[in-house]
Amino acid sequence: MCLPVSPPNPDSSMQCKNHPTVAAIERCAGCAEPFCSECLVEIQGQKYCGVCKIMALKAQPEVVEEATMPCKEAKEALTYAIIGLFCFGVILGPVAISKAAKAKKMIALNPRLTGSGQATAATVIGIIALTFWVLSIIMRVAAVSQHR
Repeated sequence: MCLPVSPPNPDSSMQCKNHPTVAAIERCAGCAEPFCSECLVEIQGQKYCGVCKIMALKAQPEVVEEATMPCKEAKEALTYAIIGLFCFGVILGPVAISKAAKAKKMIALNPRLTGSGQATAATVIGIIALTFWVLSIIMRVAAVSQHR
């Protein structure tokens, strides 16, 4: 609320442009006119009058999110890793690990690419698939050796 003061005196402090009987506390950052506390609003540390606040808000930079796109290699690596769990793990496990490493490098070079989680999952599943299939081959060879 604006408090009335004595009529403006040329020798006294500044008076609010909107309320001539009220002392101004500060000048508008946009138009430099003096205003009271009721007439100014603060926007990002600057005080503006009613007219200038609209211009200040319109001049605010818009935050634009960059479009992202999924990394094709990360998706392929995950597909190979999952299939490798069930068949041809000795072949598909290393392929999945290799593609996942390539996808991680591509994602690191291009921040618009997504799929880092898929690449990590493909690496882990590819290692598990490869390990599972290598162990199953060793067990089969051992079983055949014992029957001879």
